[in-house]
Amino acid sequence: MPSNGLIVIAGVKPDCQERLRAMLNQIGNDVNGKRLAGGVRQPHIDFPSSRTIHFARLVLLDDPDRGPDQVRLLLVTDYDGTWRNHVRELISLTTDPDAIWGCCAGYSGREAFPEFIRKNMVKPQAYYISFRGLTLKQIRALNKAQAESTAPPADITSTSLTASATRVLDDVMRLPVTSLDVLGILVRRGPIRTLLAARRVNATLDRVWWAWLFNRLTLNSFPPPATRYSSAPVDTVADCAPATTEDEVVSKTDWYGVPVEDLVSQNQLTLVTVVRPAKLQQLQAVLEVIDLYARRLAEEGSLVGISTIHTVRWAIIDGGKRLLLVSNYDGTWENYIDEFAELILSGLDAIWESSYGFPEVGAQDVAAFKHFLRCHQAPANVFYSAYPTATVQNLVDALKRMPDWSTKP
Repeated sequence: MPSNGLIVIAGVKPDCQERLRAMLNQIGNDVNGKRLAGGVRQPHIDFPSSRTIHFARLVLLDDPDRGPDQVRLLLVTDYDGTWRNHVRELISLTTDPDAIWGCCAGYSGREAFPEFIRKNMVKPQAYYISFRGLTLKQIRALNKAQAESTAPPADITSTSLTASATRVLDDVMRLPVTSLDVLGILVRRGPIRTLLAARRVNATLDRVWWAWLFNRLTLNSFPPPATRYSSAPVDTVADCAPATTEDEVVSKTDWYGVPVEDLVSQNQLTLVTVVRPAKLQQLQAVLEVIDLYARRLAEEGSLVGISTIHTVRWAIIDGGKRLLLVSNYDGTWENYIDEFAELILSGLDAIWESSYGFPEVGAQDVAAFKHFLRCHQAPANVFYSAYPTATVQNLVDALKRMPDWSTKP
C-alpha cells in the first residue's frame, strides 16, 4: 500500500468554476481515457499511466468562507515514494495543466506547480493504510497471483487459540513504541482529555483484547439508546436542510454529472462537516487516539475489525472550523456504513458528535446517521483506483498464502 498521502485544497477562480466542473466530470466519467478521440485534444489527467499512485480523487467543495457561490478544489492521493517525485508526476500526467490547475488561485504555471501544491497542502490528524509498505507494483502482482490461484482461500478469520495468542503477542511487542506515542498525546492534549477521548473511542471495541482491558480498568461502557425511534426524515426525496444556522450541507444538484458509485469493486467517501468550537479540542484528542491505533495497533488489512478500508484520513481544516474525511473502501456505500455502525459505533460518536447535524442519539440511529453522512458527502468529480478489482480481504488472503511477499521488490 502507499507510503504517503497528499491532501490539497485550493480556491477556484469565480470565472472558471463551471468550466472546471465540466472538465473534471468529463475526466471522471472517462478516467481511463478510453473515449478520448484521436486528434481531439482535451484536458485530461492520465492517472492510469502512473507507477506510484494507488488512489486519487478530485472534488469540488463549497467554499462558504469566500462566499455563497464560491468553490474550491480538493485533491487527494495515496502514493509511493517521495513528495517531490509525486508532485512532478502529477504535473506530467496532466495534458493541459493551465486548463485544469490554472483555474485555481495561486497557480502560476508548470514550473511553479510544486510551490502551489506546498502552499495548499493539508496535514491529516489521522491516517490509516491497510497494507503499509506494499508498493503499487507489488499489490498489482499480488492481486494477479491471487486471481490466478486455484488453491482454497486462506483462513483469514482464524479464531484458534494459537492465532489469538499470536495476535496478542504481536500487540505486546508493539507496546514500547506505542507507549511513547501515548506519552506524546498526554503531553499535547492533557491526561483528562486524552482519557476521555480513549473512553469514547473504545466503548464498543471489546472484541479487541487491549480495548477490552482498557474498558474493564476504566469502568467504561456504551450506553443504550435513549429511544428506539429514529430521527431520520420521512421525506427522503427532499433536498438536505441544515440542522442549524452553522451547519453546511451538500445539495443533491451537486451530484448531477459526476461519476456514479459502484462502478468498480471500490468506492470513495469524501465528507465535510462543521465542527462545534467547544468540541474542537476533544476532537483533536480523539483523532490522535485513532491515529495511534491506525499506525501502531492495526493489523494488516484491518482497522479494529473493519476489513474493507484501503486508506482513510481525517483532517481538521480551515483553522479548526471543519472536519474532512477521505476514505477508499470496498463494496457499496450502504454496506460500508453498516459495517462502521456495527463494529466501531463508539468511534463514530467520538468523531462526529463534534459536528453540527449529527443525530441526537448518535450513530446508534443508523438511518439518521446515514442521512447525516449523505447530506455532508461531497461527490467526487474524479475517482481513480490503480487496482479496481482488488479487495482488502483478497489481498489479505494472498499475503497469507505468500507471507514473504512483502520482502519482494
